[in-house]
Amino acid sequence: MTLGWSVWLLALCTVASAAVAIDSNTSTVWGTYRPQLFFGLRPQVPRSLVTGLAWFSTADYEHASVLRHSASDNEGIETFKWIYHDGRNFGVQEIVDRKYNYRLETSFVKAAHEHGQPGHWAVRVRGTVLDESFPAALSTFFYVGSEDSESSFTLLDGQLHGSDLGGFFVRTHDLQGQPAEAAPTHAFTAKRVPSQDVWRGKDHILSDMRPHLQALARSQEAWPPAAEAMQLSNSSEPQANWYALQRTYRGNFTYDIMLDSALSEDKRWTSEHVTAALAQHKRSYDAKFDKTFSLHQTFPPQQVTYAREILAQLLGGIGYYHGTCLVDRRPSDDNGLVLHNMEDAQPEVEGPYELLTATPSRTFFPRGFYWDEGFHLLQIGAWDADLSMDLLESWTRLMDGDGWIAREQILGEEARSQVPGPFQTQYPLYANPPTLVWGLQAYVRAIEAHLAATQEAVEGTDTFSAETSDASSLASMYARLQSLYEPWQRHYEWFRRTQRGQIRQWDRQATARREGYRWRGRSYTHVLTSGLDDYPRAAKPHVGELHLDLHAWMGSFARSMQQLANVLGQADDALEYGEHFNDIAANAVDLHWNEQEQLFCDLSVDSDDTSYFECHAGYVSLFPLMLRLLPADSAQLGASIRLLRDETQLWSPHGIRSLSQRHSLFGMDEDYWRGAIWLPINYLLLGALRHYAQEPGLYAVEAQMAYTELRKNVIHTVLEVCASHSQ
Repeated sequence: MTLGWSVWLLALCTVASAAVAIDSNTSTVWGTYRPQLFFGLRPQVPRSLVTGLAWFSTADYEHASVLRHSASDNEGIETFKWIYHDGRNFGVQEIVDRKYNYRLETSFVKAAHEHGQPGHWAVRVRGTVLDESFPAALSTFFYVGSEDSESSFTLLDGQLHGSDLGGFFVRTHDLQGQPAEAAPTHAFTAKRVPSQDVWRGKDHILSDMRPHLQALARSQEAWPPAAEAMQLSNSSEPQANWYALQRTYRGNFTYDIMLDSALSEDKRWTSEHVTAALAQHKRSYDAKFDKTFSLHQTFPPQQVTYAREILAQLLGGIGYYHGTCLVDRRPSDDNGLVLHNMEDAQPEVEGPYELLTATPSRTFFPRGFYWDEGFHLLQIGAWDADLSMDLLESWTRLMDGDGWIAREQILGEEARSQVPGPFQTQYPLYANPPTLVWGLQAYVRAIEAHLAATQEAVEGTDTFSAETSDASSLASMYARLQSLYEPWQRHYEWFRRTQRGQIRQWDRQATARREGYRWRGRSYTHVLTSGLDDYPRAAKPHVGELHLDLHAWMGSFARSMQQLANVLGQADDALEYGEHFNDIAANAVDLHWNEQEQLFCDLSVDSDDTSYFECHAGYVSLFPLMLRLLPADSAQLGASIRLLRDETQLWSPHGIRSLSQRHSLFGMDEDYWRGAIWLPINYLLLGALRHYAQEPGLYAVEAQMAYTELRKNVIHTVLEVCASHSQ
């Protein structure tokens, strides 16, 4: 965006100042914000309601001994995936449980959440037998709990009543299903549990059944069928704040669970309304997906379906977390040279904090990861710019006064329960690749697109009404972006201050004497803070190290801040950030280019206090290309493209390898970043190759050829994996 457009935007927002206030986004109050479970809803409100789904097979006691609940406990689950999810109003998930011989479909849909109301929602659980030649019986449990220590539930006329979120009612409706032999269709329990433990749904279900099972074990009589014995107690404790409803079926079944908000005057839904709403949302989703990405013009229908599911999986992985975190703010006595002894951490409890975030893995990492979130925001921003901004603003609120954001967000006991103890503590000297700024870039692009449309609409007129929706919306978007400028300036300066490396101390020659960077926090074999955990580095950590990947990240960060300053009309700041970028780009060659090896490398210092190149051909070597620090006609660009295309090193039919096949550590030890193909990095490489293919320069043709072939290889690999999982 040019500065002239920025001035026009400022003028528009001045005219439309009355419309700058941003309404709270109530369409995201409720959501599937417990991605760590196979299925669970909660609102973006601390100390409020949580819900979850659990199930086991009642075919026999062996099957009934394993209660499905956490997504990490998935032995026997062939696949579980969101096939639809728009991030706001509805979702449809498919779970193929081969061990229990069922395909489960868990759907949710929301309504009446406008005008500040939390709204209604409905959940539909459908079970379909996979192989009808084998007996199939399933017992499902849907629970509701309140994290508010003052809250309690009542049961009246088959409905659950509570006071959370202004009051609510929960009711159920059977659509299809036969009761399991010798077992009631419905059972329940209402318990008083510690408010901080309501998330432990599986534990509460099993503890309710335990007395009955212990009594059976003590008796001398033969045990009844599992479907009869494995039932909730049908009891209600005083001041209960946790409620579970059990439904036991044989064969196929479908039922609905509906929550009605007492604040909403809208008519309560029926199952017919749920069916119609799900169908309508699917049609709307497909239409928006087609309009946004236009994949049908290039790919056949089945492959478009895969792409739709990939997006749905990302949106369905968004979670809301709240609680305290563990931070060790003791000064580092080694200048961040090596990791703190994690076994000897002395953290202090901080918070509570809140975070709305996408998650990199529902099974292994269902929490917020700083540099993963940047990649998430790129795709979410393309789909729903405002939702992406919600997530970015949530992360920004975690920033402390110095500008630090912890690279891993482990908020509350539920999140901590899935993290080994030594990894729970965060350290304020440690960074992560600053990809979160891409969320700001995505929003800048949304503003530019909206601005262009608005400018076209008013072209040829002298005035326009501040009441128009375009002007009002654009002013709100601008104000939202403006509110993030100061904290992100602070965050940028935190990076420059805490991660700066040493240049003059080791007689290194460079254009800019202060533009060199080093990751704080590493061990002899890992640099966890870099995100490239076990990628080879210097064998012995040294305070004089300079890390090429961080150097390139800082160049990308400076350029992003320049773009942000430009769109906000901060001309002086934009000029300064531009100077930072130019200096960092120059120093990438001055400091890190090894002419003899024709390779970009890290730097370290040997036992004679002499600076030397630490070279490991792989992703790190490609960072100046990947993050577009190189001029289009530079010899280093040509050498980097040739390295990328070398089939004996990095090029493969599936994408670019993380480490050269020639390297002595290729595929060794942990083998995390030692040869594996990482699609996010390949995405960045594709973007860079396309950029250089479109720039006038000596290597445009080579970049275009590499881009075309790499894109084909990556897409083919992803589609191949999707097809294998859909069979």
